[in-house]
Amino acid sequence: MLPSKLSSLQYYLSDRHLSKDIKTTNKFNALYIPSLYLAPLLSLYIPITALAVPYENSLSSNVQTFNAEQFAEKKELAEQNNGINEMTSDDMPTVTLDAITVNARGIEEDELKTPFVVDTIDAQEIEDKQYVTVTDALRDVPSIDIHDGGNVGYSTLWMRGTGSLSITSLDDNSVDVRIDGISNGKTGLARNLIDVEKVEVAKGPQGTILGSSAEAGGIIIKTFDPSDYTEGRVSVGVGNHNLKRGEAMLNLPITDNVSFRIAGMLEERDNSLIKREDGKPLNKKDKQGIQAKLRWHDDNEDNNVVLTAYHDEQTNNVPVLQKDFDTYKVATFNLPHENTNTAKGMNLVVNSTAFDFADIESKTGYHHYDSDILRPYLPPEMLSLQFSGYRIPEDQQPIFSEVLTHPDNNRQYLEESIKQVSQEITLVSKPESEVQWVAGLYFANKDRVWKNDARMNLNDMPDGLLKNSTLGSANNAITDKTFDTQTKAIFGEITYPATESLDVIAGLRLANEEQTHDAVWQGNDNNPLGNDVKSGSKTLEDTATTGRFGLSYAISPNWRVYALQSRGHKFGGFADYDNNMAYGNPLAYYKPTTIDASEIGTKYRSADNRLNLGLALYRNKMKDDHMSVTASPPEYKSETFNVDSRSQGIELSADWRITNNWQIKTQLAYTDAKVTDASEVPPPASPGMLPLTAEDNHMPQVPKFSGSIGMQYNDDLLFTLPVFGKAQWFADAKYRYVGDRYAQAYNGIELESYGLVDASLGLTSYNHELSIWGKNLTDERYEHIKIYPMNVGILGTDRSYGLKYSYYY
Repeated sequence: MLPSKLSSLQYYLSDRHLSKDIKTTNKFNALYIPSLYLAPLLSLYIPITALAVPYENSLSSNVQTFNAEQFAEKKELAEQNNGINEMTSDDMPTVTLDAITVNARGIEEDELKTPFVVDTIDAQEIEDKQYVTVTDALRDVPSIDIHDGGNVGYSTLWMRGTGSLSITSLDDNSVDVRIDGISNGKTGLARNLIDVEKVEVAKGPQGTILGSSAEAGGIIIKTFDPSDYTEGRVSVGVGNHNLKRGEAMLNLPITDNVSFRIAGMLEERDNSLIKREDGKPLNKKDKQGIQAKLRWHDDNEDNNVVLTAYHDEQTNNVPVLQKDFDTYKVATFNLPHENTNTAKGMNLVVNSTAFDFADIESKTGYHHYDSDILRPYLPPEMLSLQFSGYRIPEDQQPIFSEVLTHPDNNRQYLEESIKQVSQEITLVSKPESEVQWVAGLYFANKDRVWKNDARMNLNDMPDGLLKNSTLGSANNAITDKTFDTQTKAIFGEITYPATESLDVIAGLRLANEEQTHDAVWQGNDNNPLGNDVKSGSKTLEDTATTGRFGLSYAISPNWRVYALQSRGHKFGGFADYDNNMAYGNPLAYYKPTTIDASEIGTKYRSADNRLNLGLALYRNKMKDDHMSVTASPPEYKSETFNVDSRSQGIELSADWRITNNWQIKTQLAYTDAKVTDASEVPPPASPGMLPLTAEDNHMPQVPKFSGSIGMQYNDDLLFTLPVFGKAQWFADAKYRYVGDRYAQAYNGIELESYGLVDASLGLTSYNHELSIWGKNLTDERYEHIKIYPMNVGILGTDRSYGLKYSYYY
């Protein structure tokens, strides 16, 4: 994670190095020029007057503005300490903050005018909250729910209760993650946050612009591009669980037109899970990544080219099922519990503003994701439940346990690889154009390989139901699968001012997808199903039209209401864990999903941009969403079903910069998500069991109530510190609430609500920052995942805390 305060020259204008008077999601305030600190530097590089960019209708009559001469006069009266001005926060005049701009619709626009909810997380918030990965940041956003299975293929991401009811396929994705304009799909959850400028969370169907992987919403992540100024940052940190973290960023101008930027991070910590056998951590969790960018622009900056190369790696995030939720101890038999997620690739973004009719942008991407997991097939922690369920005599249980402690007898190795090449070309209206529009072409080719290798040499185990059902499972085999997908699309959207106050929004996307799936299964030598090679192949092709239509009305320059109707489409595909070929059955596939979404809302922002309020009501209807099961008696074959569902709710948000020192930010969400048609779902496998899902069942992992509230405070220190010089102190605290929710589509187990408290406290000056931070400070012990009917699951993360120092230059 490298959200540097100094990641561009404008970042020097940010709050903590001044009065924190401009701390909003968009930190750059052109009216607040730091000539006190940077007048010599600015005079060398940029005429100060060129930084003043007025915002139409944003100034109220009582807002005081000022210029460089007024700053200079104040500077003459201020004492100097290591070049740092001693103006206090109380001396600072009231300023108008910048409006928040977003790119969720493919055009850069004022967030107030976007006809749907867009939550933003800026670089400063990423640093304050100690977000290290994409998953870290998303967990704190109400209406987003994540099932983390250790690798993204075994994870699920829901937004507003919309998404598949169970883990079906890595391709079965309802929320797209785009990083620097390139679709990462669900593999974006495996990315570290390196040198990130902003994260946008666009809620509701975004398929018109982002494609079929965004039927429920989109995550748009923008990292910093190289700037024309020399700057850098180095950070080090330590914490509990033997946490060690390092980050660095360096930006160098090579010529007047070429600049280079490189950033990296490294983190190591002990797993919170403790092995029962020796009391040691299960493993070490590592995260590391590097990103390099090379930028060229012409003298007028009409043409801009950015080449990016990145490499991310996360290791040993292996969930282990627990039956005892009073402790983080688990039985492992000292068997391997290892995994690695790697994302790497290159992007080339070329844009030109040299033409009169439109701006042109080309985004070319190569994205390569690899994942592997090595773990026991029968989890040691679960053996007592297996013994009970299969009625294993007590005198035989030690024999079973002894056999299963050997890796050759109890091993599962999952391997996955994705290679994707994509190209998108867009034409975008000029920013000053009265009619705003975007039009584009998209092409992607994705090759995915999936392998499951399970070894169960149970010859020394006594005969019985447990042995026979395990050996006779289709998973006691080597399975190789390939999924080759080609996607083509043409899209466009227009915002037309019908009157001075009323905008009409209309968008359309025509997309075609073809996926070819090949599967090969070979049972192990001891599998009663045989060890001969069995295979299957099938191709699916689908063409779909999606779009949206909406109205946005300006009650005043600072208050708008909107209504939006959207149609989304998620292409069909094949289940990853389908084992039908082992029984001579055809490959299972799931049908496409369609979503019809309605949203009405209102957004208000004060004239000085210090207060932002939002209210949205929505209703989504999903037809043929997906769920799968991999063990249906009597043949224990996998099946995939389609289920209709609907979600509806309300979201409220407020962001208020109360004074120069205080800021409060809160979000509340109510989500009611239920199954409306489960007629395809078969009856329970045995009497007394619940069906996989049923009409009126709640969507899994979706709480009815969720929310967060955060407060920030900063002020000048009344004394000068060695090394730091003139400094400020700051405090940041946040409470995140997640309500009761059902663990699975069965609705057999309800997870209790929980609340997490995170906070940070620190000192910052022109070159230095020192902070202490903590997450889950009350050490709330909550169940993150539970599985019916065994009543086993995974505990959420325990308390963590640490110390961090950063140096900026």
